[in-house]
Amino acid sequence: MQGSLPPRSRRMSLVLSLALGSACIPVPPADPASTRVPRDDGDGIVMRPRAPGSIYAVGEIRGFELRQSGQRIGGSWGRYLGKDAAGLHQFETRIELTFPGRAPARSDGALWLDDRGQLVRGFERSSASELQFRRDGDRLLITDGEREDEVTYAPQRQATAFMAHSAILHAELMFALRGLPSREPSWRLLSLSGGAPVEWSARVVESADDGNLVELQTSLGETITLVDGRIARIEVEATELEIVAEATPAWPSWTVEAPRTLTWSKPVDARFEVRPLELPGKPDEPLLAGELLLPTERAAPLPAVLMLSATGQEDRYGFAGPPPVDLGSHELGDALAQAGIAVLRFDDRGRGQSEPGPRGFLAQVDDARRALGTLLVQPEIDPDRVVVVGHGEGGLRALVLASERADDVHAVALLATPGRPYEQVLRAQAAARVEQLPPDVREQVRQQQRTMLDDLVSGRAVPEELAPQAQWLREVFAVDPAGLLARLRVPVLVAQGGKDFEVDPVADAGALERAGKRRGKLSVRRYPELDHLFKPEPGLSSPERYLIERRVDTTFITDVIAWVDRVTRTGERGRKAQAAGRTARSSDGASK
Repeated sequence: MQGSLPPRSRRMSLVLSLALGSACIPVPPADPASTRVPRDDGDGIVMRPRAPGSIYAVGEIRGFELRQSGQRIGGSWGRYLGKDAAGLHQFETRIELTFPGRAPARSDGALWLDDRGQLVRGFERSSASELQFRRDGDRLLITDGEREDEVTYAPQRQATAFMAHSAILHAELMFALRGLPSREPSWRLLSLSGGAPVEWSARVVESADDGNLVELQTSLGETITLVDGRIARIEVEATELEIVAEATPAWPSWTVEAPRTLTWSKPVDARFEVRPLELPGKPDEPLLAGELLLPTERAAPLPAVLMLSATGQEDRYGFAGPPPVDLGSHELGDALAQAGIAVLRFDDRGRGQSEPGPRGFLAQVDDARRALGTLLVQPEIDPDRVVVVGHGEGGLRALVLASERADDVHAVALLATPGRPYEQVLRAQAAARVEQLPPDVREQVRQQQRTMLDDLVSGRAVPEELAPQAQWLREVFAVDPAGLLARLRVPVLVAQGGKDFEVDPVADAGALERAGKRRGKLSVRRYPELDHLFKPEPGLSSPERYLIERRVDTTFITDVIAWVDRVTRTGERGRKAQAAGRTARSSDGASK
């Protein structure tokens, strides 16, 4: 592949462990005569390919039930809409995955194929993200609106098929369009959901004499049964996953809204200007882009704030996802600039205008160093009045930065920052999620979570679910936030929302407060009705609540501004006193 889609697109990546039913269910076709698959034993062809318009009747619906360990976990539907005005065959899909205690995850998609069955264009969409794809000659271009992946698509040179995540209709189309040219078919399988291509192969283990039933064992661990050329059953024994074809499927009544687009615009009454910046780094480091907010109604040199994001998956405004979430940091940054304080904010790796790069905690600390160095050399900035503001895990990076750059960081604000070692935080989060599950599955899931985290912490294995975050987690496990705070000698603000479900409002804020009290210059602000984002939360906070548009609490913003103003003014007085002291000592030395 050329280029790299951001993580939110990879979360829609191809999952090829398809499974169908525990028993072979013959699905009545709309027209049995038209769907019967001819077979010729003489030339070794098991199943002949078919044209896209002959596979289904126009409007025909195919439905499948997804099961795991005997429990229903979702459904997948597809239908053929016939030819459009341009003469292309149109197919659409809808998918629903269910999770205990959570709203269903739903997605839809569409394909347009030419008369040869070659892909022309299409899309895959959920509330989290939307991918558009189109064929351009021998290239398949997939974009999420920000970045584009390019995959070689040359079916005339290499046997090729295509499929989107959990779209069982696409699997059925694959067999119908490709056929089974031998008892050991193979081809290159392209993901329409942002993942890498897969080399797919199979072995025919059973085939009825009349071609009515074909059973395959695939390189992906599946056992697939086709009846009259249609999927009747696929089992994946290793995961206890199966999908069962429905005899009389109905098209889902729900629809999927496209994910919202988050944008930032300069406030109409803004009293600051915006200067785009590139954060200088080493030749092998990814380009990082950001901006400096410079107040227009306050004379230089200016006090300044460096803002550090939470998990390193945000742009400079605090826009994250998928699904698209406005974490609200732009509201605090804008308000600080309006109050006469310069602000540097930047896009994390792989977000906004910053290039992708290794996503470890230590790499994030390196990026924070680059940002601090960039801020300190700006001509309008007073290098003796620089505050680092970190949200969530960004506070951990702020503590590391302040501990190693004591002469450059003059105050630290920790906003909803973990105070306990991150392993404890992660285990507590996992335990809280288990308690939200039905009672009959809690113990099983609790043991799975415990084993998964033990393997990760010990280094024995990296659980598949945590593979993308494994490096970050192992590096952050070594950070002792309370220990770092106890060694600082600069003013520190600890702010914590009482409705926070990511950071424990009692255990984490308490650990920071105890560490800070031992060294003084600590301010603590608690907000009982605010969540992790410092937004008002009348009920229980949850990831789903982050999707609801809300504003950051104005009292919280006012408190942060007042604290920054106070500690930077103190810094200014201290700097003047130090300068006066140096002058006095110089004069005394001269008189002697």
